[in-house]
Amino acid sequence: MRKKLCSILLVLALLATTFAGCQSTPAHNSKLEDSTAKTDGSSQGGQSPATSDTINFDEESYEVNFLYLVAQEGANQKKVEQAVSDLAKQELNMTVKLIPLTFGTYFSQISMMLAANESLDLFPAFSNQFSTYIESQYIINCADYLEEARDIIDVLGEDDAFTPYIGDFLVGFGAMKERAFPAGLVVRKDIFDELGFQVGDFHITTDDYSSFDQITELFSKVKEAYPSMICLDGTSIMGLQEYSYMDNLGSNFGVLESYGQTTTVTNWFESDQYRKFCEIGRDWFQKGYSSQDIAVNQDSGEIKMKAGNCFSYITNVKPNTNVEKRSQTGYDVEVIQLGEAMKSTNGVNATVYSIANASKDPKKSMQFLNWTYKSGAFEDLINWGIEEEDWIINEDGLAAFPEGVDSNNVGYHNDYGFAYPNQFAGHPWQGNPADIWDQYREYNNNLLVSKAFGFTFNSTSVATEEAQLNSVFEQYKKDVAFGAVDTESGLKEFNDALYAAGLQTVMDEKQRQLDAWLAELN
Repeated sequence: MRKKLCSILLVLALLATTFAGCQSTPAHNSKLEDSTAKTDGSSQGGQSPATSDTINFDEESYEVNFLYLVAQEGANQKKVEQAVSDLAKQELNMTVKLIPLTFGTYFSQISMMLAANESLDLFPAFSNQFSTYIESQYIINCADYLEEARDIIDVLGEDDAFTPYIGDFLVGFGAMKERAFPAGLVVRKDIFDELGFQVGDFHITTDDYSSFDQITELFSKVKEAYPSMICLDGTSIMGLQEYSYMDNLGSNFGVLESYGQTTTVTNWFESDQYRKFCEIGRDWFQKGYSSQDIAVNQDSGEIKMKAGNCFSYITNVKPNTNVEKRSQTGYDVEVIQLGEAMKSTNGVNATVYSIANASKDPKKSMQFLNWTYKSGAFEDLINWGIEEEDWIINEDGLAAFPEGVDSNNVGYHNDYGFAYPNQFAGHPWQGNPADIWDQYREYNNNLLVSKAFGFTFNSTSVATEEAQLNSVFEQYKKDVAFGAVDTESGLKEFNDALYAAGLQTVMDEKQRQLDAWLAELN
């Protein structure tokens, strides 16, 4: 597959070179500042790229229906939609209808929207639905429109651009963001500092599970100083960080352990690592360090910390987690990483922009998507809103609230760059280092890479088993991982239920597909 794709790209590159000398640039282009493409995903000065020489400004404008995720729908939503539409009309001869959905609304509506064939061109898809979308014919094969995606491929790089392939079907293109989801403990800085701790004091590694005793000692000190304080709360713990410690190959049922440094599919839930994580969770639960209702709690760690009586929670972390969580919790925080950072296919396929089968013109939809990966103005609009009204560029070159505006009265504000095509093209928010995108690039370039990177599991043939397994997982996962039940008996009951639900069948199919994929690479 990879060799075939490289050949396609070579042909496209040759075609681009050939046509460049014989096609003229529309007059509209002369009014736009050219933005030099970089393979690291950036765009010079946050400016939009020059319009493609294939755009016909004499034909009727095409309206793109673009579904995207928002923190909430702000008062300036219509203004943002108009600004995006005006920008696309100037640069692409397209107009835009924005379809903003929160995460909760998205997951309850997207399948119904696709099944009903509602007006939709582009939307973010998640890897656990890829096979269903293909089988149900909800999405277009983006492999048929690679020539329109040259800037996307340039931004993402060939390896990352083509990870959403299932067989010969390209589901879409992933968002430009961090490529790993290591587990981390987010702690309140005021208490952490008061007790004399520093992040440099902690060296947590899965090479030595006794290193987690450092976290137990931290909780002990917090509990001693603040008896009523809940040391750990939220919705996650090491045993629930399914993207952090192994490559789960698209689902939790059959994984590559050791951060993907093996090619043998195994059951993580009966591994020594998972058992150890559950034992640690049980210890924290019995000592009263974790909330006694943590196994049934539905509120995130951010919500719990913001309420004022939670010292820490576990989540996925990245270079600027401390800045991001400060605004979400209301506290300055420190972050203790709880293991290695691994790049897997999931890291790239976490958010993939797909073309809906309902699109009236998939080619134009791909042209629009291609543009979004290079347009800093587009990224800033859908993330921060209307410049000078919802946000400004401060003296450090970062996005910030204008005077008199804050998170309580702003007309539009998301801070969802991670879910948009290319956050590197836009402005970082104040509080981040000015070079945060450089930090992200360095982070991405130095990750441990899973041996199955680029492989996407096609779960169609085991869809029934996976549905049954998900039900079992939901039933047992929190009780066992948080230690609300006895580890030994809980693990046995959990694994017996998984195998009864068809775990071995799914594992065998994953191994078969992975072996075939690995053989094709050689």
